[in-house]
Amino acid sequence: MTNDVNHDVSHDTARARVLVVDDDPDLLALMSMRLGAAGYEVLAAASGAEALELFHTRKPRVVITDLRMDEMDGHALFERLHESAPGVPVIMLTAHGTIPDAVAATQRGVFSFLTKPFDGRQLLALVAEALVLSPEIAAESEGSDWRANFVAASATTDELLRQARRVAETDEPLLLLGPPGSGKEHLGRLVHAASARAQQAFVPLRCSPDTDEALLADALREARGGSLFVDDVGASSQAIQARLLPYVREATPFAAPTRSAGEPRIMAASSQPLDTLLNTGEFRVDLYYRLTRNVLELASLARRKDDIPLLVAHFTAVWAEQRQRPAPSFAPDALVLLQEAPWPGNVRQLRTVVDMSVSQAVAPVIPVSLVQRLLREQSENELVAFDDARRGFERDYLVQVLIATAGNVAHAARIARRNRTEFYKLLSRHDLDPAAFKQSAR
Repeated sequence: MTNDVNHDVSHDTARARVLVVDDDPDLLALMSMRLGAAGYEVLAAASGAEALELFHTRKPRVVITDLRMDEMDGHALFERLHESAPGVPVIMLTAHGTIPDAVAATQRGVFSFLTKPFDGRQLLALVAEALVLSPEIAAESEGSDWRANFVAASATTDELLRQARRVAETDEPLLLLGPPGSGKEHLGRLVHAASARAQQAFVPLRCSPDTDEALLADALREARGGSLFVDDVGASSQAIQARLLPYVREATPFAAPTRSAGEPRIMAASSQPLDTLLNTGEFRVDLYYRLTRNVLELASLARRKDDIPLLVAHFTAVWAEQRQRPAPSFAPDALVLLQEAPWPGNVRQLRTVVDMSVSQAVAPVIPVSLVQRLLREQSENELVAFDDARRGFERDYLVQVLIATAGNVAHAARIARRNRTEFYKLLSRHDLDPAAFKQSAR
């Protein structure tokens, strides 16, 4: 029997973690034995609820589940898994009478299905195929230096890292989206570190409407053979976008994008959805569609609260190491407050609060009162003046009206209940050209 199960298990997949789910204890034991004998680390769950707990705490690379189970069946379990980790392959076990259900499941994203009684070789072959699509991303795993400083515990971030690992193996352009302070450049550096370009330069370039083309040319030269990270690409001028376009080549169905020797890989980042800039004519359509072939989107810190305790511990340890001093710890209620805070400034704001807390602490344990005061001060600093907030709302409103009317000023002025002269003055104040909205509507 061991001869059956040990074929074609590579060094890369040996000890890979596989979650097996079945409410039949005999079948669960049989699958666990076969996979274990092949060198895999097996997590066994007798129910969907137990499987979910193991999945989120142990982070397997592949899930094998029976279709028909009491309480939570394979379909329901797959939907729950897919919500947080659509990149983890799921193999579904099914009896002959339920094959149509399994086929339908593959159309919804299930990796594959296996009929019972299953063949041991076929089981191992499917697991090996699934592992190719589910790279190892755990921080403690061999060869995971690329993500050593990316601190995360949530399923949301785990899935993001799995996507990043796969994208790193290509050489295609990449777009990173996420709110300000969420760590887009840090993620770009991780992709670069996991790629074949890791030994070459990673060059960040921060864009604004005034970014000079000569600055971009210098950055392209510096990034030869490596990666150029174009931050806030949505704020770049049309001239910069045109200059970038030749470096953001499209892949074909049959081949990766061709590059000249030494040409850098382009990674672009934006805190705002670029499709809104298409409507206003501020972003090139051809550049948009080339960049959006590969997208990594970072969630706000408020959506990945499970990461916060690890991030707090990491930032505290970094502070202590940099200053060669013992760092205080956070009181339990202070940690709860940090985990429940809204964090509009995301990871960047969290690090600021942690650094200020440990710097100002006068005792070995940081009290909740100090964290409360620092959070309150941070919130006050982030509030904008009333006039600035009003101007921002006014511009956003005008953009939406122009989009809705395809740049028809007379129609837009009627919706806004302003005469055309006054409406034109509003457009001029915010540097909005109605013609751009007519072009984007075609």
